[in-house]
Amino acid sequence: MLKSKTADFDSKQKLSIALNHAYGMKVSYGLTGYGRQVALDIRFQYIRPERVKDPGYIHEVVHMMDQILHHALFDQKSFEEAKYLLASRLRRQNDDPDSLALKTAFALAAEDHDIAIPIQGALEDIEALSYEEVVALYESWRALPRFVSCCGTLEPVMEAFLNAIPQFEKPSLRMALIPRTSPSFQVLEKNIAQTSIVQVWATSTPIDSSRYYPLLVLNSILGQGPMSLLFEEVREKNSLCYSISSSLVRFDGALLISTGTSADSIARCLRLIQAQIQKCADGQFSDEQLEIAKMDLIDMFRRQQDRPWAMIEQRFLDSMLERSESLAQRVETIRTIERDQVCEVASRLALVSMAIVKEDFDETMEN
Repeated sequence: MLKSKTADFDSKQKLSIALNHAYGMKVSYGLTGYGRQVALDIRFQYIRPERVKDPGYIHEVVHMMDQILHHALFDQKSFEEAKYLLASRLRRQNDDPDSLALKTAFALAAEDHDIAIPIQGALEDIEALSYEEVVALYESWRALPRFVSCCGTLEPVMEAFLNAIPQFEKPSLRMALIPRTSPSFQVLEKNIAQTSIVQVWATSTPIDSSRYYPLLVLNSILGQGPMSLLFEEVREKNSLCYSISSSLVRFDGALLISTGTSADSIARCLRLIQAQIQKCADGQFSDEQLEIAKMDLIDMFRRQQDRPWAMIEQRFLDSMLERSESLAQRVETIRTIERDQVCEVASRLALVSMAIVKEDFDETMEN
């Protein structure tokens, strides 16, 4: 609803026209989970004023930001429209096998843990939501201090506007790792072209632990890097899947392995996935794979210096974690990671849940 209209621009069309008039000023919104918190971020991007021959331009930008941040216009009609659009998006996600497998695996991983709560909400909760609840939430949100970060050169009028926004010194950090439990499994059948498998592995490694950077290296070796074990062994050598990769849910202490395969290859895929994790725990990866994984991470941190949003997110994370590492210090930490450190974090992995969204049996698939 924040995107819809404001006090001075009381329709989507008027707001869109105003943004276009401000030389294509961009506004985007997002929800991100950080452990036991959810962050609502609002991002603004505008052309540097010295490139625009209009003395009133920066004041126009500030006015747009003030309208969107402080004067959003809510009404019953926009509320019903927002509910409909969100519910439609969630229904589409439930029809997508990858999204459904991911959501199901999270729910199975730890019923009472934050990871089980979908960041975009649940259909049953949306249907029960009232307009008055959203208005009350908006009013409480307006009173909260913000974390403000900028990438670029600020003009005095913009600096004054941002400094007037109530801000907290650092974001709070509340997190709990998913517990190591007996694994839970669920198989769903749908009329789809391929099977999706999502596994959730407990890492027992918090983001502020000394084991975190070795965990990043492990993730790259296992399933994120260009020469990853999962890709090479499961897809390339054995042709058992269409796609396979690993990723980290940093604040919840989870490692995900996502696989797109066929129903008749499920068992062999799972055996090979388990074998690659054991390889990592036993140190059965080459020196070249270790070095490539470390260089990939170093390149990732260096590329962030060319991407404004990545720089801002890194600053937010460093503030939350009370870290003051420089890029050079991060690079040096990664360079000095040894094989036994990677083996140690791999040995801590424990499967806690797996969801399989399987294609319906179809005789034509065997012919």
